[in-house]
Amino acid sequence: MTRSSRRRPAGFGLRLAALLCVAIIAAPARLAGAAPRVYDAPAAPRDGSADLPMPPPPPAYHTEDLGWIEFAYHPSTRDRVRPLIARAGDLRAELGALLGRDVLTAPVKVRIADVPAELDDLVPGGLAGRVTAISFGALRLAVLSASPRLGAEAPDLEGSFRHALAHLALDEVTGGAVVPRWFHEGFAAHVAGDRGARRAQELSVAALRGRLLPLDELEANLTGAEDTAGSLPYAQAADVVRFLVEDERRQGFVRALAQVRGGVPLEAALGAAYVSTGREIELAWRANVARRYGFVPVLAGSLLAIGLLVSGRLAVQRLRGRRSPPPPAPRRRLRAASEVRHRPARPSTVQLVATLGARHRNEVDGDADVPKVEHNGQWHTLH
Repeated sequence: MTRSSRRRPAGFGLRLAALLCVAIIAAPARLAGAAPRVYDAPAAPRDGSADLPMPPPPPAYHTEDLGWIEFAYHPSTRDRVRPLIARAGDLRAELGALLGRDVLTAPVKVRIADVPAELDDLVPGGLAGRVTAISFGALRLAVLSASPRLGAEAPDLEGSFRHALAHLALDEVTGGAVVPRWFHEGFAAHVAGDRGARRAQELSVAALRGRLLPLDELEANLTGAEDTAGSLPYAQAADVVRFLVEDERRQGFVRALAQVRGGVPLEAALGAAYVSTGREIELAWRANVARRYGFVPVLAGSLLAIGLLVSGRLAVQRLRGRRSPPPPAPRRRLRAASEVRHRPARPSTVQLVATLGARHRNEVDGDADVPKVEHNGQWHTLH
């Protein structure tokens, strides 16, 4: 009894410690579930039930309400915002065609700051880091900056606007379901065309070197990428979505999103919609990448560059030929030299004067046929 009574507190303490560990591990998950769905920001927990206060735009901001979308922007950004307002309806229709249903049906709010320092006044709870664009799915809010952070590239305001609305549209179609970050970012990047040339270069080099990442490792590599927008995982994510929505595969993409909205995990929804396993989808995408960015495009580009160089050289040679006449052909020079060699020599001036003088004397002197002799510098006719 004494021995068992001594062990009981120890066993109870171990069970209590285990319960505390479970509670500590589970606490972050519960806290994460209470946060809003946030995209393009360092934190990405999701929950549609979050109720964060939305800060009103500053009094100096201009506002324009189109019914389904409301813009509030700094007056200095007016010239850059007006094109966004004019093309907002076209973007909404484009997103609806990609996702297979009407999107952004509930009102959307867009806030555009002049400088990144104003983002903290426009974002619920403030914003840390180097981010200049953020989307809140639950709040249906997109906040953008027209200027870059210190030391960063200038943002493409139209691209950021397309990127943000793509996040909100996909979030609406999936009903706020939890999907991998690579899928959300890939869809938004595909719609926005973020750094298309750089993405093509990344994929081309990776395809030629055999360094494309497996799709099941894409999420971890994308989360750890420092330069997200310029990284290979980001380029792959955008290109996988491009592959899924291209041509006849778009209907499968729409069916997969409908299943995700119904609670099916993304991987299972894609497999059912495309009647393929995840591995088969990846192999089909890799084959498409090889044709699109691999050896054949690189070879074609190299041949095109060589052709341009040769054409440029020929054009320079023709231009130089027009400026200076070409030298005579060797046969022509030889023929000219032979003609000069066989041409009779011209008489000298002395010979010409003597000939003309003699001709004149003959014409003046009537008895030219009578013999004459010279004596002491005078001519005497012989009779």
